[in-house]
Amino acid sequence: MKKLKQLKNKKFIVNDLESLQKEFYKTYNPDYWLYKISLLKNCHDNFDHAKEVVTKDLANVVDVIDEDYKRTLRTELHFLYFQMVETLFEIIFAVSKHDNRHLWLALTFSNDRQCGFYSDTYEQIKQLSDTSYLFTSRIKTAIAGKDIEIMLLRWIFYFVYPSKMDDDEWKNNLDKIKRLLLLFAKDFSDRGEYNAYKHSLRFYNSSFSMSIGLTGSKNMYTLGASGNSITYLEEQKKKEQDGQYKSTGHSHILRTTKPFDFERDYTCCRVIYEMIKNIINTRKHSLLPELNGKEFQFSTFVDIDIQKVAIPKTGIIKSSFTV
Repeated sequence: MKKLKQLKNKKFIVNDLESLQKEFYKTYNPDYWLYKISLLKNCHDNFDHAKEVVTKDLANVVDVIDEDYKRTLRTELHFLYFQMVETLFEIIFAVSKHDNRHLWLALTFSNDRQCGFYSDTYEQIKQLSDTSYLFTSRIKTAIAGKDIEIMLLRWIFYFVYPSKMDDDEWKNNLDKIKRLLLLFAKDFSDRGEYNAYKHSLRFYNSSFSMSIGLTGSKNMYTLGASGNSITYLEEQKKKEQDGQYKSTGHSHILRTTKPFDFERDYTCCRVIYEMIKNIINTRKHSLLPELNGKEFQFSTFVDIDIQKVAIPKTGIIKSSFTV
C-alpha cells in the first residue's frame, strides 16, 4: 500500500499503484479522438450519402434542414478542438510534474485544490511562453540502456522510447512541437465561445462577413468572412496593469462574434490526436512488460506547415459590440 503526496489536508491511499498504472495504459484509447474527428468530418463531407442513415429517426420529429445539420457538425468539430487542447495540456502538465504511475490519478483530481494533483490548467495554458519550463528544462534518463540528458519536451512526447533521429532532427522536431503548443495555448486562452458551448449552449452559429466602405459602393473592402461564426454574450472587462482582465463596477454587455475555419479545426484536431497518442503509446510500450521491444509507429512533426495550421482563412478573428 502506497501513500501519495499530500497538499493541504487531503491524501490518497492506493492499494496497488502498479496495477492502476497498468490498467490505465492498457485501456486508455487515444484513437477515441480520431474516431470522433473522423465521424464529424466524414459525415459532414459526405452528407449527401450519409443523410438517409444519420437522420432516419428524425422524420416524424423535425424537417431536417441539410445546411443546419452540416453546420451542427462543423460546430461540434470546432468545440472538439477546444476540448482536445484542454485534454492535451492536462496530460502534459500531469506527466511533467508527476510520476507516470500517477497519471490516471493526476488527471482525475487535477481540479481538487486540496490535493497534490491540483493543476491550475487554464492559468498555465494562458501563461505559456517561450520561457516556459516545458521548453527550457532538461531531464536525465536512460534510453536503450544508455544514460542521457534530453529536453523535457522530448521526454513528454517520446518518453524513453529509442529513435534513429539525430540531434538536428530532434531540434527541428521539438521546435515544431513548441510552436504548435504555443499556437494551441493562444487559441484556448480566448475561449469565450467554448464556455458558451459548455454552459447552457448559449450561442448561435451563422455566416459572417465584415467590410468597410460606403454601403452599396463597388469599392467595399472585405476585412473577413466565413460560413461559420459563433456569436455569444459576454461581460466587458477592463485590462489591468498586470495584464489580467477584471470586471468593472458597472459592466457593459458585449455581443461577440468569432468566425472559425472548419478545415483548420480539423487539421489542428488531427495534430493534437497525434500528440496525445505519442504521450500515451511511448509510455505504454515502455512500461507494460508484454509490449517491451514491440515496434509501433510514433509521430514526428517536422513536416507540418505551421502557417497552414496557424492562420485561419476567416480574416477577422473576433469582433465585439456593446448591446
